[in-house]
Amino acid sequence: MASPMIRRAAVLSVVLAASTLTACSGGKSGEEKAVSAGDLVSSLPAAKGGVGRVTWNLTGGEPDTLDPANAVTTQSGQVVRNLCDSLLTTDAKFNLKPNLATYDQVSPTRLDLTIRSGAEFWDGTAVTAQDAAYSLRRAADPSKITSYLFANVASVKATAADKVTVTFKQPDEMFTSELANLAVLKKAFAEKAGDKLGTPEGGLMCSGPFKLDGWTSGDSITMSRNDAYWNKDRRPFAKTVKFTFITDATALAQALNAGEVDGAYELSASSVPVLQKSKKGRLTFGPSPQSMNIYVARPDGVMADGDLRAALQRMIDREALAKVIYHGAATPMYTMTAPASWPNDQRPVYEKAYKTFQTSRSYDMAAAKKLVKGSSYKGQEIVLAIAAGDDAQSRTAQLLQQQGREAGLKIRIQSMQPLVYSQAGYDASKRQGVDLYLSSNFSSVPDPLETIGFLYLPQQVYNYVGYDDPQVTKLFTEARSTFDGARRAVTIVDMQKLYEEANTVIPLVSTNTTTFLNSRLTGAVTSFAYWSMPQMAYVGATGK
Repeated sequence: MASPMIRRAAVLSVVLAASTLTACSGGKSGEEKAVSAGDLVSSLPAAKGGVGRVTWNLTGGEPDTLDPANAVTTQSGQVVRNLCDSLLTTDAKFNLKPNLATYDQVSPTRLDLTIRSGAEFWDGTAVTAQDAAYSLRRAADPSKITSYLFANVASVKATAADKVTVTFKQPDEMFTSELANLAVLKKAFAEKAGDKLGTPEGGLMCSGPFKLDGWTSGDSITMSRNDAYWNKDRRPFAKTVKFTFITDATALAQALNAGEVDGAYELSASSVPVLQKSKKGRLTFGPSPQSMNIYVARPDGVMADGDLRAALQRMIDREALAKVIYHGAATPMYTMTAPASWPNDQRPVYEKAYKTFQTSRSYDMAAAKKLVKGSSYKGQEIVLAIAAGDDAQSRTAQLLQQQGREAGLKIRIQSMQPLVYSQAGYDASKRQGVDLYLSSNFSSVPDPLETIGFLYLPQQVYNYVGYDDPQVTKLFTEARSTFDGARRAVTIVDMQKLYEEANTVIPLVSTNTTTFLNSRLTGAVTSFAYWSMPQMAYVGATGK
């Protein structure tokens, strides 16, 4: 039974595919010609043969956990998707597909999942409905970041040896597509590992195409091919994959150009000019619902002033930011949700609303100065946190500092070591003394509600300022319960008018997925869909 989520994902894939075809039309294909910011490529030509080892860098640095229920960063999620099967998956163009399970949306309040016969964990034991139900209930625990996705779930039960039934308190249009990001663990192993699950000491027991071999803190994570993997069509080409943790953009570009590292996702914009000219591999830009934003980091302090937050919206020259710092691999953005997350059928509704923010938040230094003057600001230092070693973030912060100075603001840039910076994204104790937090954002499925809920519902982990508007919560609940895309779009736009007025998130640019792959390899998924799939299983030899 086809669900509305399948249709929504497929709709976005049409938009992304159209962008790719447009970029690649005429002359050589997008994979063959020199890459420019206009080229959007979802994947490279399929691999032709096996390889011994692939060395891949996690640009965001070492993961803080491989616990699937908390693996929500680009680096942690990327590793986990190779090790642990999700119940559903996506392809390179964001189409939702069965994976460890098939599904039947029996009614708006009942979902049946049938576990695939023959699927086994790395230790050779069968994946059961009990394991799947346990994993979902574990992900729903309030201590887990993924728990927000279960807000409307009434129960998760293994109703047969191979069947899990999810019942809902009210319809939930989001849930099924999010199953592409909810992994299945072996229940007995996870219970024994306890709090050490997903750590270098505790490890994992999953059923994915790769097996976890080792995690050396501060150095690397290694995994090897699961030769008994149930999905014969997705058995990896690489015997082993080594994930490295280089966060310095210059050092990473040098390692890629030297062939010491075979590839990486989410490369810093500062690396683009160098890697575009590389003779060692190819750089691609892929469709992505990602963005770079400034987040008000806490409910108190200098940024509690609404006029001051509004001033930030007007003092930033987003056009210059996209052109000068991102080298055209990004576009100016004026709302918290990236335009790439809009479903195509309702795009005109979202676009009309978006234009009002584009106008009201356009670069206007005079307006910014006026807002600062009318605020409670008295020259206090405003601390802006960024990731150490990220040149694009550093340059972005310097531009913000310069424009802030012109508007009458004193901004101090605070560089955080990558692991601490990553933890600060969800741990308030790591943001002590920080007023603004420069960070990327993304939706793992093509649905604006995912990021809206994380940021604007009460007590959510990314709701840094404690935002709580009963009307926003009401409209969110209505939208989430609505399977009709047209009605949902109208509700989301109404909600957007309210939460955007608070200016707790200052959007900067929407960014493409920037990928580099060594010339000896091909097959890489180059759209942001890589994050919801075992992306390293696709990488193999060119066959030349």
